[in-house]
Amino acid sequence: MRRLLPLAALVALGLPAGLAAQAPELRIAAGGAPATFAAALHRGYPAYPASALRSLGAEVASEPRGARVVLFGDTLVFDARSPFFLDGARVQQLVAPVYLEGGIVYLPHQFFAEWLPARYPRRLQLREGVLRVEPAAVAANGQGSAGGTKAAPATGAGAGKTTPSAAPAPAAPAGNGAGKAAAPSRAPEKEKRVVIIDPGHGGKDPGKVGPNGIREKDVVLKVATSLAAILRERGGYEVHLTRSRDTLIALADRPRLANRWKAGRPAALFLSIHANAGPSAARGFETFFLSEARTEDERRVAEMENAAIEYEDERPSAGLDDRDWILNNLRNDFYLRASNDLAEVIQGRLQGFHPGPNRGVKQAGFRVLVGAFMPAVLVELAFISNREEAKLLGDAAFQRRVAGALADAVDRFFASHEHLLTAEGAR
Repeated sequence: MRRLLPLAALVALGLPAGLAAQAPELRIAAGGAPATFAAALHRGYPAYPASALRSLGAEVASEPRGARVVLFGDTLVFDARSPFFLDGARVQQLVAPVYLEGGIVYLPHQFFAEWLPARYPRRLQLREGVLRVEPAAVAANGQGSAGGTKAAPATGAGAGKTTPSAAPAPAAPAGNGAGKAAAPSRAPEKEKRVVIIDPGHGGKDPGKVGPNGIREKDVVLKVATSLAAILRERGGYEVHLTRSRDTLIALADRPRLANRWKAGRPAALFLSIHANAGPSAARGFETFFLSEARTEDERRVAEMENAAIEYEDERPSAGLDDRDWILNNLRNDFYLRASNDLAEVIQGRLQGFHPGPNRGVKQAGFRVLVGAFMPAVLVELAFISNREEAKLLGDAAFQRRVAGALADAVDRFFASHEHLLTAEGAR
């Protein structure tokens, strides 16, 4: 089994040591001045106290195994040390576990920044870094919750000082955690799987150029557009391309576009397509996910692809760029492992017909993958620096076969992760 690095190891991707302690504050506004909560990083990822939900008018009660929250008439039950929680009778999943520290239950950043706005789109909006209760919700519910009371603005290192809320509803029996909840604020919708396809390079950045004159940017765009067409024809997918023509998209903008298109929905993935380069004798295909490079070859490939930033007219300063590596979510175990799974499936599909050797699943610090809130991989289709594989990359039939294999890999990945990446299971 492949060894996956813990979250804290991602700091080794070139980050200044002091940035490991930085994380965004949580700010919640419900008709008045925002209540502010500092992030806790006890477990290597940003998390905030469950009591912060009182600023939304929620009732929050501690339980022996975690916490019970009544928000907008819905009952949420959290179990410490688990990424799973109950929304009424539905099992939901977070990208990192809930945990108990010093008697305080902490919920991961993603719960506040993604799950809540997606679960209550008519009541909550995340704008300018503030989770805001919509005015209509405040008017209809007092402070946005059935029976909730207004909380005083809070500050502090995680716990936040708030006015005690109304008495909580009776706790669910220990062990089953089901609890009866009022009807959800909206009916569950059948959501399409979102696939973001990222053709590497483009515009004034040609990528690598083969001995036959073929350019990486042209090959990967053809494969990407063919893949998009296949997935759209199969149905059930919402497909986006970071570029559909010969234009340059900044590396940092690609995952941002992906997050925007994901729009808080759980079933999404990001696939960046490239062609490799190296010694003329090097051949084969490999797929990377974001983590610390372990070998010189992994570092070489990451440096080669990250060098595309030199073509960008406005590059972020080193300080801002490094900060983004932390604030764009401190990659978590769920996405890390799912990305590894996706990479394995892609390698298996390409192996079925690719004449080059299977170079395996690898990991490295690719800028284009940083900050994507979803399983994300970068696939190197073949070595454009190799005369035989450059000819192969320029062959339209081979390009179509690669696109078909990638489409099959997407199908298989979603099918095998259906229990995790569904509107019911991860909203």
